[in-house]
Amino acid sequence: MSGLPDNRSLTSFCLLAATAVPILYFGTQIAAAPFYPGYSFSQQSASMLGTQFSREPWIFNAGAVLTGVAALAAALGLYRSFRGKTHMLISLLIGFSVACTGVLCLKAGLFPMPDPRHNSWGLLLNFTVITPHLMLVGLWNERGRPGLRAYLIFCVAFLLLLVPLMSRTISISWLEGGTLQRLIAVGMVVPVGVIGFFLWRELH
Repeated sequence: MSGLPDNRSLTSFCLLAATAVPILYFGTQIAAAPFYPGYSFSQQSASMLGTQFSREPWIFNAGAVLTGVAALAAALGLYRSFRGKTHMLISLLIGFSVACTGVLCLKAGLFPMPDPRHNSWGLLLNFTVITPHLMLVGLWNERGRPGLRAYLIFCVAFLLLLVPLMSRTISISWLEGGTLQRLIAVGMVVPVGVIGFFLWRELH
């Protein structure tokens, strides 16, 4: 039908959304932090920026919703792109894991703390954390992609090093909750943007 975007245009748009995910994720926090008196990036979670303790909680909450919408679009774009590179199941899992990130971001913005729905569906976190693992599998046999594979191997290794800290098996005195949350996002959210950008360039 005329007026509807073709598959290539839709995929391109969704991959641009993937590129925007980490920018929105971290940019929202940077924009919201000045309105939270005494906010500490090292000690406090990102979600605190959307609570009543902020003078303008809507900045974080609106940004979280935008991040969620971008991640849901990214899920479709990455699924479409990986479908021609790897097994259908891997493509579906990549799309699903990124969609989980989108759902969690949407919930964070729509149900600010202390709403109990803010931290519900914690099971989805298990899927978001394995996103770089799945993308590494999807690109493993791609020729001419040594840089991207090396980057994803780094992200996977980085997240594996953080597992004992996430599970509280060990603790490091100087590594506080806010810092740990953002380190996890570096290994989990940033690859969505990096891979999305390179796949978008591949289309053009």
